[in-house]
Amino acid sequence: MRIRSFLVLAACACATAAPPPAAESSSSREAPAPRIVSVLELRSKLRDGPAIDAGYVADRLRAEVLSSGVDARVISRENMLVLLQAQGKQLADCEAECEVETGRRIGADLVVSGELVRVGDSLKASLRLHETRSGTLVAAVTAAGVTAEELDAHLADAVRQLLAPLGRSTSASVAKTGARAAQPFDAKAFAAGQPSSFDCESSARRLHESSPDQAWAALGACVERQGWSRGDFTSLERITGGFWDEDLTTRADAPRLIARIIAARGGDVEGDISLVQKSRVPLFTLSAALRQPDVYKGRWVLVRGALSGIRQDAGRPSAMVRETSLRATAREVQVGSTTRIEARSSAQYSSSARSDYTRLNQKFENERVETGRLALGRLARADPFLEPEKDFLFLARFDGVNPSRDQEQPVALLSIAGYFQPSALLVQ
Repeated sequence: MRIRSFLVLAACACATAAPPPAAESSSSREAPAPRIVSVLELRSKLRDGPAIDAGYVADRLRAEVLSSGVDARVISRENMLVLLQAQGKQLADCEAECEVETGRRIGADLVVSGELVRVGDSLKASLRLHETRSGTLVAAVTAAGVTAEELDAHLADAVRQLLAPLGRSTSASVAKTGARAAQPFDAKAFAAGQPSSFDCESSARRLHESSPDQAWAALGACVERQGWSRGDFTSLERITGGFWDEDLTTRADAPRLIARIIAARGGDVEGDISLVQKSRVPLFTLSAALRQPDVYKGRWVLVRGALSGIRQDAGRPSAMVRETSLRATAREVQVGSTTRIEARSSAQYSSSARSDYTRLNQKFENERVETGRLALGRLARADPFLEPEKDFLFLARFDGVNPSRDQEQPVALLSIAGYFQPSALLVQ
């Protein structure tokens, strides 16, 4: 009996010292990395009719893959060039080589390729999706249109059909392995993959159908992105055209987004505020707030102005803001010169006279003027980039007027939430 007891205790001690490895919980498993997708340049087989930029179509496809909601990363055209050049290849070499092999060479898990062809009166983009590891054809679709614009409009639906098998396989994988944390939406990456600011806003609209929050974040990234081929995002008319009205009236950061756009358009507050208020965006002018302080107290105002100095006021930095505005000023400009010769003759003699004259045209320029309205702006902290006597566009909360000042010229009290430097080029 003693021996048996010893054996049992020894077995228990061993079990305690070396427990078997615990089963890994589904919550502790690391989520698989997103797949890498490469969109190759489409081969153009168009021989007649209007030419279509195959590079633009490829950029559109990359943008649509990004906005499709598939858990994937898209290799940009610039990065694809770098990867190929590192291996002694050029982008043109992709046309003559196997699509799958090209995708493997640049480290892609999936590769999109295709051709632009004409069939009868229709333009068609034939698209294929391959898995590079196995070389399997995952899907193939065709987008068609009578014109290039119609073909362009059908690319989004074609990409959704092309990537549909990926969504089904992802759902099956999640059902087998259990729920896993969703990848956060990268709005900056979304905007970086768009070919133009117009396409960026259009892609954000399509994303709005499935996720309004992601669409709004994408729109903000489109507005904030710098380096668009045609300058900063200035399409205020498109933003206030009706589609985004609900977001503009309910999102807390809508005034800031609008202020950034107006600054990019040149900072003409009085000229652009009518478009903004058409969509019921709660953003107002300083002149309206000063006329009815009780009505506008606590509301957002947009002020173009220059600081006259910064001082400490009740432990917080504050500055006097002199409101400025843009006003069209006409001046006469000489256009060319003309020589006129007048001949005079009589019975006794003849003579000629020469005279020069020029044509004058009126030219209108935007002149910066001070409106005479003043505001005391409180800042969260001192900012060295806020240079005195330099115009900025201030987004601020209207806190009323200074009661100690003369009622003939009241001074507005503002809490400045942000500022933007207006563009030198005014967009009408």
